[in-house]
Amino acid sequence: MKILSPFLLFVFLISTIPAFAQDQCAISLSEAEDKYDQGHLYEIPGIIQSCLNEGFTKEEKVRAYRLLTLSYLFLNYYEEADKSYLELLKLSPEFKTNDELDPMEIINLHDKYTTKPIFYLTYGKIGFNYSYANVLLDYSISQSDNKSSKYSSVPGFQLGLGAEMVIYQNLHLSGEIFVSRKSLHFTDTHWDFYTTNMDIIHTDIELPIMLKYNFFRGVVNPFVSAGVSPAFLAESSIQNIEGVYRDEEDGEFPVQPRPEIGTGKMKNRFNYSILFGGGVNYKIGLTYLVFEARYSIGMLNVTDVKKRWREDFTEGRDLKFPTGHIDDDFKINNFSFLIGFVRPLYKPRKIK
Repeated sequence: MKILSPFLLFVFLISTIPAFAQDQCAISLSEAEDKYDQGHLYEIPGIIQSCLNEGFTKEEKVRAYRLLTLSYLFLNYYEEADKSYLELLKLSPEFKTNDELDPMEIINLHDKYTTKPIFYLTYGKIGFNYSYANVLLDYSISQSDNKSSKYSSVPGFQLGLGAEMVIYQNLHLSGEIFVSRKSLHFTDTHWDFYTTNMDIIHTDIELPIMLKYNFFRGVVNPFVSAGVSPAFLAESSIQNIEGVYRDEEDGEFPVQPRPEIGTGKMKNRFNYSILFGGGVNYKIGLTYLVFEARYSIGMLNVTDVKKRWREDFTEGRDLKFPTGHIDDDFKINNFSFLIGFVRPLYKPRKIK
């Protein structure tokens, strides 16, 4: 117990030192503000300088730099006033002067500075999508005439990050990198007695490049965008394959093809889309929470027409039998919903 008590006392003292120092700095700031009211401007830097290095909270630092700026302005130390005000804007990029309460000296100084960001970082975007097949040419091993084949949408997902650059006022150029998984469900009936169902899965690495116009209005800031998105195929497969035979006498009985067949060898590795979109940036502090919707129009056939019939691919043979499938010529259009975070990189600087 005799050993433990000094240790507990030591821990208590260590834990109270920061709080004591912070209290002392708060007292120093109040003292400096009193000196300002009394006109003792020369004394102010010496009172608060040590706490600016360590001891002030962020809010207290903003008050202290404002006080220093005013003091230097009234003492005609304009270079020191510029330095202090620049430090204030680094701490509080959205600091505004009060035209009714603040002295004209600091209002005029504020008008000489801007903190408007030049770059914005997208820390992350995640969302889901729905894909639609734009069939260019319908292929079938049965050459059915009953238009039995059809595509339907299956939810996919995408995630990525990016950056924006201001190119003129509210017009931004944005670049992103996304991993995008697009899914389609496909059904086809051959000779009216064999039906296959499967999911067509494409995973792409996409590089959207867009022009984005922002309507800055305060907390809720709408935007519209348009651009192009090159895409590189990372993986392609057909999954959840089901086959069913129908016989007038024996009824239906299932066929069990391979559960998954890789189709990357039979797809074009490069594609691109035209993008249109819009959304809302919701301001939270110095960060924007982004809600966005996009529609992309696929511009190239996803199927490599030279490799569709390659019999030397095991995957190709497995697709034809017993799966009963040959890839159509088709493009993929996509509708996506995204949510993410964008952080402006404020850059306080003098403009006049």
